[in-house]
Amino acid sequence: MHADYKYALVLVDINKLGSKTFSYLIPDNLKENIKIGQAVSVPFGRRKENLKAYVVGFSSYLEKGIKPKAIDEILEYQPLFTNEYLKLLDWVSTYYYCDIQTVLNTALPQKFFEKNVKKYRKPKIKNEIFEISKIKTNNTLSNEQKKVYDEIKRINPKTSLIYGITGSGKTEIYFKLMEDAIKKGKNVIFLAPEIALVSQLVIRTTEHFGTDSIAIWHSSITEAEKYETWKKLRNNEIKILFGARSAIFAPIQNLGLIIIDEEHDSSYKQNMPNPRYNAKDVAKKLCELYDAKLILGSATPSIESYYEAVNTNSLFTLKERYNNASLPKVVVVDMRQERFERNYTLFSKTLVENTKKTIENGNQAIFLINRRGFATYTQCLECGKVVECKKCAIPLIYHAQTNSYKCHYCNYELKAPIRCPSCNSEALENFGAGSQKVELQAREIFKDYRIERLDSDSLSKKNEHIKILKRFQNKEIDILIGTQMIAKGLDNKNVTLVGVINADLSFNLPDYRSSERGFSILTQVAGRSGRGEEEGKVIFQTYNEDNIFLKDAQNQDYENFYKSEIELRKLFDYPPYSKMIRIILSSKNEYRAEKSALEIELHLSEYLKKLSLDETILVLGPSPCVINKIKDEYRFNILIKNKIDELGHRTVLRFLKSIKLPSDIKLTVDIDPLDIL
Repeated sequence: MHADYKYALVLVDINKLGSKTFSYLIPDNLKENIKIGQAVSVPFGRRKENLKAYVVGFSSYLEKGIKPKAIDEILEYQPLFTNEYLKLLDWVSTYYYCDIQTVLNTALPQKFFEKNVKKYRKPKIKNEIFEISKIKTNNTLSNEQKKVYDEIKRINPKTSLIYGITGSGKTEIYFKLMEDAIKKGKNVIFLAPEIALVSQLVIRTTEHFGTDSIAIWHSSITEAEKYETWKKLRNNEIKILFGARSAIFAPIQNLGLIIIDEEHDSSYKQNMPNPRYNAKDVAKKLCELYDAKLILGSATPSIESYYEAVNTNSLFTLKERYNNASLPKVVVVDMRQERFERNYTLFSKTLVENTKKTIENGNQAIFLINRRGFATYTQCLECGKVVECKKCAIPLIYHAQTNSYKCHYCNYELKAPIRCPSCNSEALENFGAGSQKVELQAREIFKDYRIERLDSDSLSKKNEHIKILKRFQNKEIDILIGTQMIAKGLDNKNVTLVGVINADLSFNLPDYRSSERGFSILTQVAGRSGRGEEEGKVIFQTYNEDNIFLKDAQNQDYENFYKSEIELRKLFDYPPYSKMIRIILSSKNEYRAEKSALEIELHLSEYLKKLSLDETILVLGPSPCVINKIKDEYRFNILIKNKIDELGHRTVLRFLKSIKLPSDIKLTVDIDPLDIL
């Protein structure tokens, strides 16, 4: 009942303008019944066209000069979302420095703004994940798993981190905790970083819980599927919701547990567009609002999560593989020696021999190349110029499948053949290797074997990734080639060989997290091998076998890696010893972008000095971004290391809100950035 308020703040989706909020007068006949979260009909524009909108707040005051129109009617009396849900969205808006309507735009499916909900069509294509046997399986916990489960129940922390080596059976503990939550009448959100991994987890979960009361939410499901899921969520018909990062905004009822598998993965952070949120941090806030528990799990936890767990008595460790399976043997091959011996292919003799032996023994192999496309760059042999995107300062990547050169930042594309943009020569050569090139060479070397590729370029059709994974599980594929999406969660007991084509790739980015990423992906993909009865083998191909972090990955030694990395983080005040904020100034005019960045850095430094916070909030830069031009805009960044948490965060954001920039300068604020490229 909101009889005391005169106006309702409503969210409307306007054609070509996106989601916006406006104030409307509440008619007397609606004051007793109107609630936050309800769908209402409002007149909009000069024609007073009726639009569907959602009530997101109330007030009794308006700015001078505004003549509000009145709400026509309440379309749906049952609120779409609760006060707690709006509190979450408001927190996201404040913490990640963007307006509430941008957050709502991310959270709400756009079709919800259609007035007549009866027009929604049911999904045309059924999700194939649910077309499985409904026979439930019961997995018994090993002694080590039961010990971890019992410890979590005894200590009962708000957030728990399960650190378990690859193949140790974290998922079985998740299932037991999910059962407990459901028995108490509570519901579960289960997040995974990749759509392919979501599919794998759903299949395993339906085998355990059946297909009833389970739903999926990620970017590959249709608007119709999202609408069906929203209706079920609102009616409390969903017990377990699976999804990638955006599923954290789904309004599940009676939330009791959130599980975030492979919690280290950078896919949980949205880099663009706003809000640039991290699903892990949103999950923590969600658990706080609903008094729910958060379970994080990984074989290679993020440095921040491991540090926090160690210091809050919330770390739970699995050091043995399920059923006492042994860790795979890891072999490092020096590709410089291969080239010295005149082997110029992407595959070492060791990898070729082991692959043939593996498949002849009736087993399967995985090849990882952490880069999609055919080649990593194209260079002119006449003048040495690298072919770059005309809008972004990065090389175009050749894709053999479409016979074209593509930019992975702005989707700019050039059809082959092309000439050198500098000297007009046709003498262009593709260098480096992407997943398409690995596939092409693999088909030449392993002609008699069944080969498939799984990366984002091969997932254009609905359910395609599920079909590939099913064929691989059914031993209809001998060799699966892919990018990082195959490095996590793939649980195939027939895989006894993993080959990493270039183990150096992830270590060579100019980013303080590159060692963490490199160690993580190598350890994760190594864990796909030998998960059954037969011993597994892993082959890392490298041009730098002396990399100390490569040795840690070879030994599957997370603790040693963590010890080395945390010392570096402390030395340079990187997270977890500070919270970072990245400010990016961009403009089509390079001089103007740099000038604006210099002025902001100067004023921010003076502001912090006046508050005597210049030693606890450190300002670095400005400097050109590593990728200094994207979509025709030059980019300069300022990095802020905040060592006083909330106070520092509020101080910096208060300063940013006071800035007024010219229209040709764009300001981007990235809170807790996971890369600084």
